[in-house]
Amino acid sequence: MNHRLASAASLRRCGRLAMLAALSLAMSGCGEEPISVSMVGYNHTDVGIYAFEVNGHGGPNIGAHKGGGKFTCCVTVPRVYKPGMTAKVRWLHRIDDVPQERIVPVPPYRPEDVGLLTLHFLRDGSIKVFVTMTLLGHPAYPLKGDEARK
Repeated sequence: MNHRLASAASLRRCGRLAMLAALSLAMSGCGEEPISVSMVGYNHTDVGIYAFEVNGHGGPNIGAHKGGGKFTCCVTVPRVYKPGMTAKVRWLHRIDDVPQERIVPVPPYRPEDVGLLTLHFLRDGSIKVFVTMTLLGHPAYPLKGDEARK
């Protein structure tokens, strides 16, 4: 009889440990879920952007040397930055253009920075994407200097 009681207690203890392990595993993944954020684009070039998209999520047209005034909802980003993250950017300069496409790196960000996804079409032809809580012109904004000029 004592053998059965010991086995039952051991089984309950193992069950509690298994439940605790499962709960810990589930809780550890909570911060990994993607979050939806608004997207805003900036065009620093001499040519208008008829339309753009980031990872399949469309953005509005942006005139030459314009942007920052139209926000699009929503694009999803990981709450926690993952090394090597990239974004697929597609755009058209005119409605009858063939879409252009580029894969661009997403620079590291902190979980507290997740608020917006900003996209910049730069004068040198490069494209930059940021996950940030600030907008162009703010002292903490990641794009600085001549690149930041519209």
